[in-house]
Amino acid sequence: MFQVLKGSMIQNKTQPKFWRRKVITPLQDFLMQGLSCEKLALSIALGITLGTFPVLGMTTILCMVAALTLKLNLPVVQFANYFVYPLQIMLLVPYYRLGNLFFNAQQGMRLDTLKDMLTGITHKEAITMLLDSTLNAIGAWILISPLALALLYAGLKPVLIRLKSRSSRLRLLQR
Repeated sequence: MFQVLKGSMIQNKTQPKFWRRKVITPLQDFLMQGLSCEKLALSIALGITLGTFPVLGMTTILCMVAALTLKLNLPVVQFANYFVYPLQIMLLVPYYRLGNLFFNAQQGMRLDTLKDMLTGITHKEAITMLLDSTLNAIGAWILISPLALALLYAGLKPVLIRLKSRSSRLRLLQR
């Protein structure tokens, strides 16, 4: 990774164009449209936090309700939600395991014993077991998400302030 000192900023020459085009530029655009750094940071943090909810297909609705209720920028919240979709999938198993651990549930969701277990029970019992594990995973998410939201907000706010000042300086230089 080669770094070049340009003005007072250090730029990474190997920064992927994807990252700049899909993340940095839209964030700069949102900042230049008049969104405050605090609202933008909260919108992104909320989108990321709700985007890791351990039930597939529910995050878009959750983000919409939260953004409208809290009067946040809905496109920003959904932008963050869609961006963390791979993270949601990666966190499914840890949330299920944490939920079972937090709520002292049976450790019946292990992959190696699941097949043997499911052959000896009815469909209703299997659905009940899956529903219980999902509720435990949601409980684990509820316990973890406020801390994640606070940490994300605290980390994003200074980054966005820096990005806004950098964007303002670049726009002044381009005029």
